[in-house]
Amino acid sequence: MAEDKPQGGGLRVAGLVAGGVLLLLLGLTLGWYLFYRPLVSVTVQAPPAPPPPPPAKPDPAAVAALEKALEAQRKNNKDIEDQIAKLRDALAGNVCTITDPGGLLGPGGAPKTPGAPPMTPAPPGKSGDANPGPAVVPAAATPPVAAPPPPGAPTTTAPAGRAADLAPLLESTTALVLSQRGTGTAFFVAPGILITNRHVIVGAWQGDKVVVTSRKMGKAQVGQVIAAVGGGNPGGSDFAVIRLVDGVPPSTGVLPLAPEPAALKEVVAAGYPGAVVQNDRNFDALARGDFGAAPEVVLTRGEISAVQNRDRGLPSVAHTAAISSGNSGGPLVDMCGRAVGINTFVTQAAAGQGGGFAIGSSGLAQFLKASGVSFQWQDTACPK
Repeated sequence: MAEDKPQGGGLRVAGLVAGGVLLLLLGLTLGWYLFYRPLVSVTVQAPPAPPPPPPAKPDPAAVAALEKALEAQRKNNKDIEDQIAKLRDALAGNVCTITDPGGLLGPGGAPKTPGAPPMTPAPPGKSGDANPGPAVVPAAATPPVAAPPPPGAPTTTAPAGRAADLAPLLESTTALVLSQRGTGTAFFVAPGILITNRHVIVGAWQGDKVVVTSRKMGKAQVGQVIAAVGGGNPGGSDFAVIRLVDGVPPSTGVLPLAPEPAALKEVVAAGYPGAVVQNDRNFDALARGDFGAAPEVVLTRGEISAVQNRDRGLPSVAHTAAISSGNSGGPLVDMCGRAVGINTFVTQAAAGQGGGFAIGSSGLAQFLKASGVSFQWQDTACPK
């Protein structure tokens, strides 16, 4: 009898093969998943930051104060720039056309009536304005009558001698005058009271305000024109009285007046001629707005050439002391330190040297008396 074979052997083999294939596929699938699948990057976005708090609102009062300060600074800078530019232009032609210098005249620096003269002189007399007395028109306010300094005060006289001995006296009694249309010179005839030419103050601020300064004064001051006359043609009267608004500077003196000297007597002229003053660094500082700076007074020596027109009451003193534009209104003094004239104009000869002219002290004295300004008069002749 034949032996029977087990019936399940083939199925077992088939099952094993099928299981192996399944395991192989499972391994390949797991390997692909672990090593070959694309990597997916997941980005988690953080929540947005909260908005910043709104800036604090500025204090309206602080803003207004700052704007006001900035506007004032801009105006001050503009004033200084205008002043520097106009003063530099003035140096080229010796004509100053500055506006209110650095606000020295205060908020009312602009003239009340543009182009109006400081005051209206009375019409000249029949003698061709030879006598300045009747033509004097004081300012609205009555001009003060300054008391003369005590006799023998150090700055009111000088011993007869060399011209160099007069320098300290002239430094303390001569001042630079600034207006909107010109620079010139003035000198003290009484404490706080100066005399100059009317044509020097024609461009005054507010019609009657000028700026006055010197090394001895220490700082610039406002001067008020309290009387004026003439200022037209050479040979006529040409005077103006200036009163310092802030009082008498302690280091200044006064010049006494004396009769016109004879021909060939020595004289000294003091003033601020533009051609010389522009080289002074202190004048440059003044032009830049430093009102504690002032140029040195310029002194020149000469002789009396002639005293003309004595019979008209307004003598013209021709002399050889060198003067030029800017000397107008400055003193012409004798060797005793007394003003014998006020330098007013210069002539230029076609050939040779021109000459300077001063209005004589006797005509000046008449004007001061008519203006109510006291002054010293020394009638004795100077021995030098």
